[in-house]
Amino acid sequence: MVLFDIDGTLLDTGGAGREAFIRGLARVTGARDELAYVSFAGNTDRKVLNQVMAARGLRLGEEEIRRIFGEIAEELRVLLRENPARAVAGAGSFLAQLAEAGVALGLVTGNIRECAYLKLGSVGFDRFFGFGGFGDEHAERAKIARSALAAAKTAGIEVAEGGGCLVGDTPFDVAAGLELGFPVIGVASGKYGAEALLAAGASTVVADYSDVGGLLDWMGKALG
Repeated sequence: MVLFDIDGTLLDTGGAGREAFIRGLARVTGARDELAYVSFAGNTDRKVLNQVMAARGLRLGEEEIRRIFGEIAEELRVLLRENPARAVAGAGSFLAQLAEAGVALGLVTGNIRECAYLKLGSVGFDRFFGFGGFGDEHAERAKIARSALAAAKTAGIEVAEGGGCLVGDTPFDVAAGLELGFPVIGVASGKYGAEALLAAGASTVVADYSDVGGLLDWMGKALG
């Protein structure tokens, strides 16, 4: 099993995710908030909403939260139709070769489920992922990672101890992988460089997936 983060790990939406969140939030609350006090890198949609509520003194019930998530997804759909995401170099080839080898591919993402698949679909990666943990389920990434394992089990996918790997681009992704006892491939394609990812505990770091053969060799050795 290999579990992937999405933003910065597999693709870059050029800020569409943040803008969709801003627009969707405004549709329900009636006020546009630029969210300058929020960092989206490694964050989760539910945690971002918690931060917004704390900063603005809002009290949103679960029904309102679900409405906001739905509006965010609709805004993202429009934004990606206008400007599709850009895949990280070599990501498509890496996913295709893993899938061809029979590796179970899952998601550990801070995105709500619908937004996750909208982003993946904009670069043709949605077909690779049949299960995962998502940011509408939990605010904490470690719990999202656990949710991904539960989803895999429900799908009939069993993984032996140490038989999985997580791929992500932030120290928060690294921490989630370590929580599962998985080696982590850090992707230094965004805000965090190789030094920060290694310091967080990543087993290895790459700039992108250009060396697919090298990555597959490393995974073969790391996962036995």
